[in-house]
Amino acid sequence: MYFRSDGVILSSRNFGEADKILRIFTKDHGKISVLAKGVRRPKSKKGGHVEIGNWCKIFVANGKSLDLLTEVELKKAFGHENLTYEKNAKIFHILELVDMLSQEHQKNFTVYKLLVQYLDKINKVNNFNLISSIFKVKLLSNLGFFSAKTLNAKNAKKVITILEDDDFEKIEAKVKLDKPSYLKLLKFLDSMIETIADKQFKTARFLK
Repeated sequence: MYFRSDGVILSSRNFGEADKILRIFTKDHGKISVLAKGVRRPKSKKGGHVEIGNWCKIFVANGKSLDLLTEVELKKAFGHENLTYEKNAKIFHILELVDMLSQEHQKNFTVYKLLVQYLDKINKVNNFNLISSIFKVKLLSNLGFFSAKTLNAKNAKKVITILEDDDFEKIEAKVKLDKPSYLKLLKFLDSMIETIADKQFKTARFLK
């Protein structure tokens, strides 16, 4: 049995002599793991399409223990457009967040849309503290882990409610925090995420 969907490659690891196991957050099936056979061979046509951070159309065959990636079409290579080490680190951080907090085979179109939207923001907006803060609040809220309504501190509740409810352009116009305030907010969010996931970030926690 086959299925197809769009998805963003969250992570990969080598398997066997020439294969990779990919973790992908998809539009229609949530987070899935698939075996991409032969993609590490120099002549593989799929190899360049399955890099971490790529947004792809995928075709998958159901397997007994692990589904098999049969075809892949690149939609956008977020990690390879105007590539810099700093930008890649930010992209990997966003991908790790989704991987840490999402469960396999739980469809969530809102999270999928949020992931694609904010990976694109990294290419266009210089304020990563703002991007990171918005993304973390919206991700936690959409996955049901957190709501600004539960906060008691009036000032924090006001800011986080804006991050949770408004779109990016409105937030950018309303929220004007200095660097220490951003770091305090991100420390709070990252500690919550690590507690929920019961693991620590591999990527840098506070990216500037």
